[in-house]
Amino acid sequence: MNISNKSTLTQLAFYTALAATIHIVEDLIMRMLPLPFIRVGFSNIVILYLILHHKIWEAFVVNISKTLLSGIVTLTLLSPSTILSLTAGITAIVIMVLVSWFHLGLGVYGISICGAIAHNLMQLIMVRSILIHSDKVFVLTPILLLIALLSGSIIAYFTLYIDRKSENTDIIKL
Repeated sequence: MNISNKSTLTQLAFYTALAATIHIVEDLIMRMLPLPFIRVGFSNIVILYLILHHKIWEAFVVNISKTLLSGIVTLTLLSPSTILSLTAGITAIVIMVLVSWFHLGLGVYGISICGAIAHNLMQLIMVRSILIHSDKVFVLTPILLLIALLSGSIIAYFTLYIDRKSENTDIIKL
């Protein structure tokens, strides 16, 4: 990515703003529910969209930026949730990129679900490492795998829908 290219920088700013806004709104809504730590992760639609269009560097930049911006806006920047979100998001991108590069026969749904699983497992590992120093946190693994299956499918569906709709517009062309 050439940062001096204004068009690239504008697109990066657009995707970052979009992902951060979605992340913040979802975060604020989910805090009002009885299980505030469970999210679909709608901002990951932007990340998956970038990965599908082979914009890997941009996916990393948007993921890190949206997490930090969201932390600032929701006043959680210095909390463990920011560290969990950063490490899990980066891990999910790495896994989705590897799955797509190795042509394992998985489509967009498979790539998205693998990313969601990696995200949830990395969060469990990080919770075990920095917050709750007990293997009992892994009791949540089956529940989080089910949530990853559902959220990964939802993210893939919306990403494909947006990708099809964006073919006829210049607004979000890459």
